[in-house]
Amino acid sequence: MSPLKLPRDATEVIVECARLGLSDTILSMAMAGGSAPVTLAGTLVMHNAEVLGGITLAQLTECGSPVTYGSSTTAMDLRFAAAAVGSPEMALMGAAVAQMSKQYRLPSCIAGA
Repeated sequence: MSPLKLPRDATEVIVECARLGLSDTILSMAMAGGSAPVTLAGTLVMHNAEVLGGITLAQLTECGSPVTYGSSTTAMDLRFAAAAVGSPEMALMGAAVAQMSKQYRLPSCIAGA
């Protein structure tokens, strides 16, 4: 839950998955211009911090726990105050997130891809 927050139910799922050895997709749903900075670079930084926070929780619970680096991040359509799903910004964010997950050597799950 953006910005920079892991809700209680999400943390419980992350911890239980780690304890049971189940893979968990940890993702951010930041919206550029809404719950995140308006720039895509700023949104990507916040997205990464949120996902790494969840991954850290999983690894602190059970070292080596399988995780997937996920994203449902997009821009906000400021005219309608809604997520701009299918927008060019979402495609750019998906490409950036794929590169981030590759850098961390983690599988990725990107909404809209």
